[in-house]
Amino acid sequence: MPEDETGFQPLELDDFLPLDVKPHDGATDVERCLYRRESYEVIASPGPEGVTFVRVTLRPDVCEKQNIIMDMEATYAIDVEGRRILARQR
Repeated sequence: MPEDETGFQPLELDDFLPLDVKPHDGATDVERCLYRRESYEVIASPGPEGVTFVRVTLRPDVCEKQNIIMDMEATYAIDVEGRRILARQR
């Protein structure tokens, strides 16, 4: 997956959905979809003093057809220079 303009997409996605986490045996199509990084949208916004705010959200209509999945998102404060997560809100 390509990086966003900040270059931090892997950092927050590694926290939100680690590469080594896989769906359980017998997972439904929707559950398997939720484990794919391409099912999520990453939006970055500049903040104060070298901080970038990054929001990870489930892309609409990718994994579900009836809008029943809720609360599949997180917002991160990223230290651009130090390449570290300062805060997260889920």
